[in-house]
Amino acid sequence: MGEVREVSFDVRGEFITQMAKEWFFVENRGYDKVMELLLSCMEGTEQSEKELKRLAEDILLGRAALVGSTSDNTYHMEVYEPDEQPEQPEWFNVFKKMSDLMSKLKDTEKELQKMRGWYAVAMEYVPEYKRNDVLKETDQPIESRYGNSLLSGFMERMMDEEEHTTEDYGWLEPNGTFHEVEWGNHQEWATEYVKENFPEKYEEISMQSNTGIGLIGEGDWLVERGWVLLHSPSQGIAQPTSNPVKRYTKEQQEFLYEYYTERGKEAEANAIYEEE
Repeated sequence: MGEVREVSFDVRGEFITQMAKEWFFVENRGYDKVMELLLSCMEGTEQSEKELKRLAEDILLGRAALVGSTSDNTYHMEVYEPDEQPEQPEWFNVFKKMSDLMSKLKDTEKELQKMRGWYAVAMEYVPEYKRNDVLKETDQPIESRYGNSLLSGFMERMMDEEEHTTEDYGWLEPNGTFHEVEWGNHQEWATEYVKENFPEKYEEISMQSNTGIGLIGEGDWLVERGWVLLHSPSQGIAQPTSNPVKRYTKEQQEFLYEYYTERGKEAEANAIYEEE
């Protein structure tokens, strides 16, 4: 019979404590990984997992430590009073790290505030028509004089005291005929128009709407046929809704160009022809 050898293992608390702190503060292995290490070395007690986890956190904070050796049954945890906590390297001191980070944050905030001041002054000298270009170039959201784009559009329309040849909202046929519609009634108008002029198509669309298959309304059908809806959910300057696979007709382009030019929207007017 061969010789039987006995192998024994010795776990030293000081080593586990030091390793856990190095994992957390130096190697950045993550909270969960470090907790897993410490909790695996704190088994065999009657304390709950929650209590053991709190004690494990105390080890990282320097409020407690695993000490002793399993070989001579001295392995245990020591919990220190505030005035008994042992000295530890600065990079193990979470409070020191937090203080340093807060100090750096304050310095960064001061610098940021200074830069914002310079930026605000610089923007005062940027022409109104160039402001959005600057914001876009600096990866910032497009701003409005009135706080947001929806409110901006509404305020622009309310402050427009010019007389226009057409109302703000409605449906534009491919032949350039514009049907003025009160705000919010575009779907109702489309329904009545299709029902009166295309009764067979109206029945088909109604069936599709009820079954959830195909078109969801008469307005969709008009857009599909090349009509353009001029509407704005915020009651602002209307935006054209058209079939993305159809280009504007010559008559629609002429109408839309005049529509936006009358309202001082040169960029929108020029965009009508740029889409060709």
